[in-house]
Amino acid sequence: MKEEIYEASLDPAIKQKMKQLASVVKGDGKAKMTFYDTLDESFEGKRARLKAPVFPMERLWNLLGGAYDIHQHSGPSPHTERLFDEIDLAIHGCYMGLAGIVFKEQYMPSIRSVRLVQKVVDQWTAEHNKKKIELFGGVCLNYAVGGLNPDAVIASYRLGGKYVWLPNVDANHHRKVVGHGVGMGIDMIDKDDKPVPKAKEILELMAETDMVLGVGHQSTRERLMITREAVALGVQRIEINHVNYPLSWLTPEQCKTFADLGAYIGIYAIDETFYTWDDIMAIYKAVGPERIVLGSDRGHPALGHPIDGMKRLIIGFLQSGVPDEHIKLMCQTNAYNLLH
Repeated sequence: MKEEIYEASLDPAIKQKMKQLASVVKGDGKAKMTFYDTLDESFEGKRARLKAPVFPMERLWNLLGGAYDIHQHSGPSPHTERLFDEIDLAIHGCYMGLAGIVFKEQYMPSIRSVRLVQKVVDQWTAEHNKKKIELFGGVCLNYAVGGLNPDAVIASYRLGGKYVWLPNVDANHHRKVVGHGVGMGIDMIDKDDKPVPKAKEILELMAETDMVLGVGHQSTRERLMITREAVALGVQRIEINHVNYPLSWLTPEQCKTFADLGAYIGIYAIDETFYTWDDIMAIYKAVGPERIVLGSDRGHPALGHPIDGMKRLIIGFLQSGVPDEHIKLMCQTNAYNLLH
């Protein structure tokens, strides 16, 4: 039990990663590559002086085509600058052959705009002879939508919302780690480790509507207790978001615990400055490809294009010798099953 609730995000080394993240987001730091910059040596060994680097790009395109970006940030946003709006990002994804994108906005429901964007992009695909792309949205339960607000969940569902993300920037754990508004955020469980009444009501709605529960910026204890309760109440679709993000870091063993409960483990590209590829492979080995989904978690100007993030994840697995069929599970099949 001790290992299950170990709070990695409060480990001094992980907290240092959060400081680096704040620096990059503010534009004060420079992102470093941890695996992508050495791809030219991965398949050919140490290259000869006159030998051009070789990378099996066809394998990359075959995997990227048909992939789902399970977590993407678009503009406009009241929170921060974004690289592109949903129309731009959806067309970019369609051009690259993505099968689907889940758009997350932290302060407003994304599903209303996603429905309109789907119509625009469907027309674009018809005009340019491209395959259609599926677009998904939902609602994130921060204070801007009333926090743990069942009415916000119902409204999103009625419009076709697929995801309900638990509070992120307004979660008490998030505020504790970043040191802003400590004690003024939202808790999911009480002192007895039981879901607070509104949280339980929302979990019951999740079971009734068959939406996807996105669990992310809570403490490890909260995430574990909420996931167990969700499973007990009959929630079928659960994703543990960005387990390789410093604020919500989980150990490989903890990831396995959540996967064994039936949740999918979300590995996100975000920024490679904050994790190593060894971290990713440790999760892959502990969980197995059957319970992992991939997302970019990009859209902020400092972090690069979401498509690039998805490519980097796929290339990282290719470099590490992961079979193509395993990568296909993680970037295509699992996400499809989670969303349909």
